[in-house]
Amino acid sequence: MNNAKRVLTFALAVCSLSAFASCGSSSDSSSKVVDKKLKEDQQQIVQRLADDMKDVRDLKSNEIKWFSHWDINPTEAEDKEIGADLALFKTKYNGKINWVQTTWETKFDDLAALVMSNDSPDFIGADDMDVFPKGAIKSMIEPIDDYIDLSKPLWTDIKGATDQFMLGDKHYVSVIRTDPAYVFVYNKQTMEDNGYDDPAELFKEGKWNWDTFTEMCLDFTDAESDKYALDGWYYEKALQQSSGVPLIGITDGKLVNNISDPMIAKAQNMMYELQKNNVVYPKHENNWKLRGDAEGSGMATGLTLFYPIGLWALENAPSTTVNYGDVSKGEVMFVPVPCSADSDKQYIPSRVHGFSIVKNAQNPEGVAAFLECCRYAELDEAAHQITLDQYKDDYGWTDEMLEMRETIYDLSAQNPVFDFEQGVSADLNSICDTAIRGTMNPQESKSWSQVVQENEKAIDYLIDEAMTSMKEAK
Repeated sequence: MNNAKRVLTFALAVCSLSAFASCGSSSDSSSKVVDKKLKEDQQQIVQRLADDMKDVRDLKSNEIKWFSHWDINPTEAEDKEIGADLALFKTKYNGKINWVQTTWETKFDDLAALVMSNDSPDFIGADDMDVFPKGAIKSMIEPIDDYIDLSKPLWTDIKGATDQFMLGDKHYVSVIRTDPAYVFVYNKQTMEDNGYDDPAELFKEGKWNWDTFTEMCLDFTDAESDKYALDGWYYEKALQQSSGVPLIGITDGKLVNNISDPMIAKAQNMMYELQKNNVVYPKHENNWKLRGDAEGSGMATGLTLFYPIGLWALENAPSTTVNYGDVSKGEVMFVPVPCSADSDKQYIPSRVHGFSIVKNAQNPEGVAAFLECCRYAELDEAAHQITLDQYKDDYGWTDEMLEMRETIYDLSAQNPVFDFEQGVSADLNSICDTAIRGTMNPQESKSWSQVVQENEKAIDYLIDEAMTSMKEAK
């Protein structure tokens, strides 16, 4: 599952692939874009930044087509604000992003169909770590090097992360920044009602770890009262990556299968013990749906203790975060994913915030202009503050939340764990996803040793197959 599962469109659910171009066309979706603007003082910051930009591009077209299952424009909710990056693109280039809609389940099939029909959109997101290397292997994305000079100061501090997405001597993802992939969201009132120490305080004291987390989960869970410590789609991956080791890593340009790593085994054994105590909401008894069929359900009502999810879930309009509690009243808080008590570092499951240019994109120069706006907005302190002010003034964030966010971002830059299991192939993703979730499958959990025995050789085979394809694609 995925962060933008929050935006699924009924129209595409009923469209066949043959009707995709008309159903998800930019002309259809662009009509829905609301012309939202920053506050006057914020717009002044963006205007100053626009005036200071160097190497401005002379665009033949100021419109670019964004292919995704969620809209990059602020259309998700009426109280959703426009970001500084998009505001800068509009200010500098009178830029416009038209949304070409797809679904999470069919996005790569739909993208391949558009590329093959010579109707390519311009760019896609790489935040879900599922684009590279398969997008390059299957010729669905193009190198960014022809459009972006990574040696320029605008890009130098992020080049190390960008180099993770190379095939041969070409880069296929434009990394804007590194992000924490998951945090553990909790409701402070629920913690207080149950007599638990605040996880944020435990973290500050160096006591937030698998042991304290497990103790809370076991004490809280009460099936008869419909109380479960965990819910969501992400707790398995979050906990495994907190070991400090990705299941599928990249070392010196080569894919690596870490399924036999002892640190992964340690994390998975802890997860297996949690599942044996039934701390996870039983989705299998609810047609494999979340509680309330919505992310965050159960948090505000005290029925769910922790919700592992991306920060994007809270970096959003108040109308979309109510399931977690009242953010503006200080009810909602989050901490890093806990690590082992004897971990040498506070590892942060991480991802990149970035984009890829689609093969045969109609306006790659326009995409490059937008990506440069993203980097300018990211690096400029005043422009970056616009985002933080929106979280506080418009979305109700507390100072404690902002401070914790900064801490987690710093740790993500220092100790990131990038897992590429989603980005290699559909077959590898399927096997790895099943393996990662095997010890915590509420319907039939398996020991980690059994999971390794059942999947290690198949993963090795698929990695070898992918490496061969990568060599041929160089």
